[in-house]
Amino acid sequence: MKERMRKVCAVLLCGSMAVSMCACAVTKPGKDEDSSSKKETSEEAAEEGTADTGEKGEDELRSVKIGVARDTSFKFQGDETADNNTWVNLYRENGIKLDVMYEVDLSQNTEKLAQCVMSGDYPDVFSVDSKQFKEWAEQGVFADLTEGFEKYASDEIKEYYDTEAGRRALQAATIDGKLYGLPTAASPNDSMPILWIRQDWLDNLGLEIPRTVDEFYAVAKAFKENDPDQNGKDDTYGLAVNGKDVFQQFGDLGTFFEMFGAQPGHFSNIVPFIDVDGKAVYGGSKTEEMKQGLTLLQKMYEEGIISKDFVTAGQDQIIQDMSAGRVGMAFSIFYGAEMPWKNAVATQPDANFVSAAIPGLTEELRGQAFYTAATNSFNVMSSKYDDMETFFKLMNLGTHYCGRPDKLTQEEYEMYNGLPGKYTGYTLCVGGMSVASKNMKAYDLLQNAFKTGETTGLSAENLRDYKAMMQYYDNRDRRDELNGEELAAYEAGILYWSVWGNEHCAYQTLHEMDDMDNYLYSAYDTTATEKMNECTTSLITLAKETMVDIITGNKSVDYYDEFLEQWSALGGAEITEEADAWYQASKGN
Repeated sequence: MKERMRKVCAVLLCGSMAVSMCACAVTKPGKDEDSSSKKETSEEAAEEGTADTGEKGEDELRSVKIGVARDTSFKFQGDETADNNTWVNLYRENGIKLDVMYEVDLSQNTEKLAQCVMSGDYPDVFSVDSKQFKEWAEQGVFADLTEGFEKYASDEIKEYYDTEAGRRALQAATIDGKLYGLPTAASPNDSMPILWIRQDWLDNLGLEIPRTVDEFYAVAKAFKENDPDQNGKDDTYGLAVNGKDVFQQFGDLGTFFEMFGAQPGHFSNIVPFIDVDGKAVYGGSKTEEMKQGLTLLQKMYEEGIISKDFVTAGQDQIIQDMSAGRVGMAFSIFYGAEMPWKNAVATQPDANFVSAAIPGLTEELRGQAFYTAATNSFNVMSSKYDDMETFFKLMNLGTHYCGRPDKLTQEEYEMYNGLPGKYTGYTLCVGGMSVASKNMKAYDLLQNAFKTGETTGLSAENLRDYKAMMQYYDNRDRRDELNGEELAAYEAGILYWSVWGNEHCAYQTLHEMDDMDNYLYSAYDTTATEKMNECTTSLITLAKETMVDIITGNKSVDYYDEFLEQWSALGGAEITEEADAWYQASKGN
């Protein structure tokens, strides 16, 4: 299946496969290095087209107009300022001067950028979302990057896109065979909900992690009826469901239906299209599978296995219930256990949250997660800007220092990705990117370090994460003895332990699901059409309301047929045709 998807997603640009870069995310640690090692690193980067070791005079610098949008909580760290920080200095060393056109609060950025584009005076280099990308590309706002990519993109950029997610991202950035943006390659596993369960409750009741839908129901029922916390009270329920937001990262309802092979809604606020018999169809149009799921949900609601208050329970309430030991299972993404576990250990010292693959109708059908590599961030160059080489130099630098932590020294990692009190980090990067699938790759490295105690093979970022998770592990039996600073480190370590360290941690489960390859692959991973932008909100709202009405018994399960008719009439039929047209065309590339 994966090989077939690679063929579907390969994109040919000017006769060869193009590849490129995008938007950044990373953080902390500490240690100095001598100047000779910095020089060697700089020279290596120069060979990759990512650095220039010579100083440039002011008149030699190439000016690049940018817009700046920052959150209200933003602060420069240490002695850094807008004119003197690691990123500005790096750009100057490479012959680039940033010319700030405007600086606004992050909440105003979309509106400000739109005003600039409308006026015709806009930044030379900037980032847009998928809706802006399609609209402005068609209006000629962006430069065609196809030839520039082949000529100026570094090998690191090309490696970045040599993945399933990277190929899909490139396809989304290509219009009529021309590359108009360098998109963020998604990390599909990072946004893939899994099942989080109280292992200590399973142990108390002598139960195993559920692998099938029947086992899932049995565990949820036992968590409601058999006093899993052994406090002698009837004060627990089985499954947390987010009835307020419905399709949301905590208590996601869309994931519940993946147990049956359907997908009616995704928390990224898209209409999910999946492959059925070679065609792109709405993931909620699999009527039999949806009705199976709705029948079980209705039953669980009637039996109190789902909270009677789930209709008004959003993310905050679900986290509270998980923290207080009121509920034993919830669907959530890789960091879903962090806050509940951190809060729970204060009153429930034996609390232990583990993850599991999404159960299936059979064991062989576990892990049918919706796999989408859709991107919503594109780095673009103005069609009025005439320096393609400088644009790619910015992208190359961002890729090297933000996207390749494995190639950085400890000091470089801190300088360009951030160290509180000293370096402001990645937020100052123009055209930085998140590392695709870095959390998946980190799992094996961190597990090996945990089992052997050997850390020499860890990158600066991996070492930070390893030290953090060991703060929890080494102190898990002496929480009450810790002072304030030690307790803070212990609690922070819970996130890293739940993600990479525990026996059934998040990325152990996500690796297991990846090996099974039972994914519901997205059949539409490109920018939305005009019709999709017009009707998606209404379609999602209709789906949410219908799910809740059926679960609570206000509507029968058979009402779902009527929902699908309404969904089609509200534009669903038209956008399904558009999605399938794109899907069929993509197969030919």
